[in-house]
Amino acid sequence: MKSSTLSFALAGALCSLSWVSQADTILGIYAGVGAWNSDYSGNTGVQSIEVEDLGLDDETNNFFYVALEHPVPLLPNVRLQYTDLTIDADTVLTQTFQLDDVTFSVDENVATSLDFTHADATLYYEILDNWVSLDVGVTFRAFTGEAEVTGDTAGTETIDLDAVIPMAYGKAQFDLPFSGFYVGADANLISYSGHSLNDFTAKIGYAYESVLDAGVEIGYRRMALELDDLDDLNADLTMDGPYAAFTLHF
Repeated sequence: MKSSTLSFALAGALCSLSWVSQADTILGIYAGVGAWNSDYSGNTGVQSIEVEDLGLDDETNNFFYVALEHPVPLLPNVRLQYTDLTIDADTVLTQTFQLDDVTFSVDENVATSLDFTHADATLYYEILDNWVSLDVGVTFRAFTGEAEVTGDTAGTETIDLDAVIPMAYGKAQFDLPFSGFYVGADANLISYSGHSLNDFTAKIGYAYESVLDAGVEIGYRRMALELDDLDDLNADLTMDGPYAAFTLHF
């Protein structure tokens, strides 16, 4: 009787492990949350000014994502990501510059706020899915931010940035066999009508393989955008720097 009970218990455990393995094959959910320390460079404005001359340097912002992968033919996988990307600074101008129709003068005290917060919806297909994985697809990036400058003399000028931009998406990753370590890179990019947006990430990470794969990831992200009078905003900016994230896979 004891032997029979033990056999049933062992069989149940094996079935549970088998179900978990099959569930991961049938449906995979990936999630992560992290912080990105981005350094700002470039210029903005109609009569442009370097962002360093506006007192803008670097800022740490948060991001999170979730992705759903499945084996249904022709139906793309889905990845959603939200990135908070804001920076504020105060300075005294050493040159004149113009934002939209407002001109800010030399020696004027100004407070500047740039908000390039965005949400990504990526539809992609897995071309390879083994120790080497390759994904291709399209990302729709929705910006919900603004550029605002307030001067002691000129007053406040605000330009809202509300645009949805489609981009080509690609991701490559190599999983070091039987170790939990991986390296990878991904990119979103587009160029059209005087505008361009390139967003690249390189990373290395570790995931502890279990029923719930928890891990950590560090990497470098570089986002460069050139806007030629998009929603009245002119900018040629680069935001780049290291990031760190906690990841889950179940």
